Amino acid sequence: MFDVLNFIVGSTSTLLSAIAIYLYIVLWKKDKTDGSYDVFDSFYKDILVLGIDNPELRNQEITKDYKAHFEGNDRVKYESYAFLTINFCETLFDRGNAKLMDTWQDVVFVEYSIHKTWFHEPENQLKYKKEFIDFLNNLTSEKTSRY
Repeated sequence: MFDVLNFIVGSTSTLLSAIAIYLYIVLWKKDKTDGSYDVFDSFYKDILVLGIDNPELRNQEITKDYKAHFEGNDRVKYESYAFLTINFCETLFDRGNAKLMDTWQDVVFVEYSIHKTWFHEPENQLKYKKEFIDFLNNLTSEKTSRY
């Protein structure tokens, strides 16, 4: 009888420990995902502040022909800003989180639209994974057909 009782108590405590570990992992993942929204919001705010301080970096009429509008350090500044912005978009994509992408898809589309000319320069295509490039091309097709 004592052996059966020890077995039940031992099994119950093992089961409860397993449940506790599972709940910890679930809550940790949820917190990690929710926290990433704050990080992305903060980083994107910084990108927008740079654009507010330098509106020419976000003006699509200028960026679609940026080589004609920017020279020297101004071109380096724009290219760095475009790289920063598209890199942010790729980071969102790399997370592989459907809910996250659903939230940020319109932002990615807007940023890609602003920096599309820079992005399609051959030397810049080498900076990104094929999957991300395909995603942007599909996103553009989807958005264009929707509007």
